[in-house]
Amino acid sequence: MDAPDNSSSRGTRVSLPLRWIETLIITGFCFALGAWNQPDDPFYITGNFPWPMVGPILVALRYGFFMALVSSILIVAGLGFYLRFTPGIETAFPLSWAVGVLGLSLVAGEFRDYWERRRSQLEASNAYRESRLDEFTRSYYLLKVSHDRLEQQLAGSSRSLREALRRLYSELDDDIDPGISKARANAMLQLLVRYGQIQTAAIYPIEQGKPLDTPLASVGKVSSLPLQDPLLQHALIERKLISIQTEYRSRQADMDTPYLAVIPMIDADGHFQAICAIEAMPFFNFESKTLRFLAILAGHMADMISEQDASVATEDVARRSFNHHLARVARDAEQHQLPSALLSLRMPVSIRSQQVSEHIKRIRRGLDLIYETEADNRHHIMVLMPLTDELGLAGYVQRLEDEFRAHLGIHLNDDEFQLRTLRITQRDQAEIWVEEALRNGH
Repeated sequence: MDAPDNSSSRGTRVSLPLRWIETLIITGFCFALGAWNQPDDPFYITGNFPWPMVGPILVALRYGFFMALVSSILIVAGLGFYLRFTPGIETAFPLSWAVGVLGLSLVAGEFRDYWERRRSQLEASNAYRESRLDEFTRSYYLLKVSHDRLEQQLAGSSRSLREALRRLYSELDDDIDPGISKARANAMLQLLVRYGQIQTAAIYPIEQGKPLDTPLASVGKVSSLPLQDPLLQHALIERKLISIQTEYRSRQADMDTPYLAVIPMIDADGHFQAICAIEAMPFFNFESKTLRFLAILAGHMADMISEQDASVATEDVARRSFNHHLARVARDAEQHQLPSALLSLRMPVSIRSQQVSEHIKRIRRGLDLIYETEADNRHHIMVLMPLTDELGLAGYVQRLEDEFRAHLGIHLNDDEFQLRTLRITQRDQAEIWVEEALRNGH
């Protein structure tokens, strides 16, 4: 913190030897001036005004009470010495003259000391307020910078991944056309722009492992697609998001590219649907967290394309949709360590089983996917819960038990109910678990 400016007070803070020297010089000068101007009466005893007292008053106004006392004593002592040792002078010592000089000088010195104390108090108070104002200013600007930074960080990811996926499925589920059409590509790009604050980007379809030159959707002024671009080629080979941020260190000499990042849209089965090439986005959003967010969204978009294509030729649409979502959830768990869970509930087919099914659907969360099947007089309900960790899974099971007991009078620990749960970490593990649960029960 900067020290307060005390230049004004330093001007009167004179060292002690210099004070004595100045006091002696001023006092001596006034005495010498009187001796030069009026040698017969240098102390102006018979005059109308004792001019030598000007010296003690000047000293009093500059240095205060003590130095005024010293100067006035010197003047009075000089007067006494002059009257005693100068021949031919019979004048008695003027006591009233001496008292007047002493009194007036000391009053002037006390006046100066009083206002010096007041000034020092005001300086100290002002220095304290300046330091507090400086602290407040620093804190204000730190808070402002932090607030601006927080706004910038939230500008591209102000909503959670759960909300982003919910919006993705709600906006794109109505498109029943197979493949990646221009309308669907434009809707996908708008979602990526919304959550990544992308300024210039385009989505290109993939055919036979190569991107086409013409974009299906674009935002901003995009340049023509250079097929030999090193960042693009690396993304096609690695089949994952590649950004200049990560590649620049290892391949600095080869990174002659207009792109900041290339996001492949690959479904859970590994089919290349499209790529999103990003040319410009805000610097504060160009970070691994935002790019990871966009990569997850792009994967779900690719799954929606492939799921829609498969649904056209598949009779069991519900099972196919469940498998697609399960594959995507497992892929997110493997690649991005996103938590997810499965719940399996098996019970005899009856009115109670229908009530349980309806109640589970009624309390279904936004991203949860429910699959039901009946076989061998058994009603099987499977609930896929994306973005649900172990604590969330335990809370969901406890909520089911409380809801069934309160509204249906059913206890899940009864023999007729068979409840199992699984935390998803790998795709093979989840698919085997589901197949065994659906085929053999528990």
